[in-house]
Amino acid sequence: MAVRSKEELSLASVFMHTLSNLLALTAAEEPRSWPTAAQLAAAPEHDLVASPVLFRMLQLAVLPEVLGENAGPTIYLAAKRFSSALELTSILALKDWFHEMHLGDLEVEIDEERVLVKLQHCLTCHGLPAVGSPLCDFERGLVDGALEGITGTEVLTKETMCWGLGDTVCQFEGYAGEAPGYLYREDGYHPEAQRRLLGVIAQQSEVALDNLNLIAERRAQETRDPLTGLYNFRHLREHVAAEIARAGRYGRHITFVMLDLDDFQKANEEAGREAGDEILRHWAAALTAQLRGADLVCRYGADEFLLVLPETAEQQADSALVRVLGAMHELSVQVDDRQYVLTAAAGVSIYPDDGKTVEELVAKAATTMFTARATGKGKFAFYSTPAST
Repeated sequence: MAVRSKEELSLASVFMHTLSNLLALTAAEEPRSWPTAAQLAAAPEHDLVASPVLFRMLQLAVLPEVLGENAGPTIYLAAKRFSSALELTSILALKDWFHEMHLGDLEVEIDEERVLVKLQHCLTCHGLPAVGSPLCDFERGLVDGALEGITGTEVLTKETMCWGLGDTVCQFEGYAGEAPGYLYREDGYHPEAQRRLLGVIAQQSEVALDNLNLIAERRAQETRDPLTGLYNFRHLREHVAAEIARAGRYGRHITFVMLDLDDFQKANEEAGREAGDEILRHWAAALTAQLRGADLVCRYGADEFLLVLPETAEQQADSALVRVLGAMHELSVQVDDRQYVLTAAAGVSIYPDDGKTVEELVAKAATTMFTARATGKGKFAFYSTPAST
């Protein structure tokens, strides 16, 4: 099994933690290790922005893919338990909270015989195609849990109208019976069975995530420079071999650029090795940001970087280096109240004019870099046209 990207690993991590939190919600008296509702409400808005499409996908596609028919009851139970943390003390407060959270426009009727809730513009289902099933387990769980806190008695409603059923409003109903509370007794769910199922899934997910982490760490050690996170030369060489083969077939050019920081040794001696490492990290990140998605970059030596620019001949390389070196010259790195602005010397060789192998082209780029440095800081030169720029 291979890890295709950092995003894949990140998704696996989010998935595992989501299942763990759901498991905690379905377990009686299980201590929570996540933020409280008050902490969530107090967080800055820009930290809490979420796409309604993503919300729907999580509720209606991601969890059902894993939990199947258990997804709806699990979401309902989780939302119901969560709502108790909101400490809503009146129906008006519940309606205002739904409006504030953009969950929809809520109407609640409650008397000694029944509870009737109508929800207009429901975030879960409004505007979706009718699928023939009620969809709003999350909103129903929030309402039932809040009403239990307000009335002091059990509330277990059923969704009898929904946009997913072809209706224009979502409606939840519950009725008073012999036992205290408002129950729609046809609705049966099994939280203990769900808890056990979630427990197994959470354990399996944790094992899978550990394996993904081990694979990702091993691949990172094999392919990445530990300080900058850039490719190491061995891994870059493998990519470049494929680029050279492709360029040879189609008669294209590839530009090789060897960069070496000016005065880095001086900065390293003045500020110390840790500060020097910080400068290199900033410089590597800024350099990568200036390149195209198809370009390759690696840390070649202590303060040397090798760039490989596919589909780039001399004229395009000249323009690219003017832009990249100009932008890097404006980069200021602050370390321990000191500002460091470092330029770089660059040597350029071009496939196939200057060589046919990776080793030959890298060697010529490195030699030309020393020629450029002799003419001044921040200069670059071409192997075939050695006049500096």
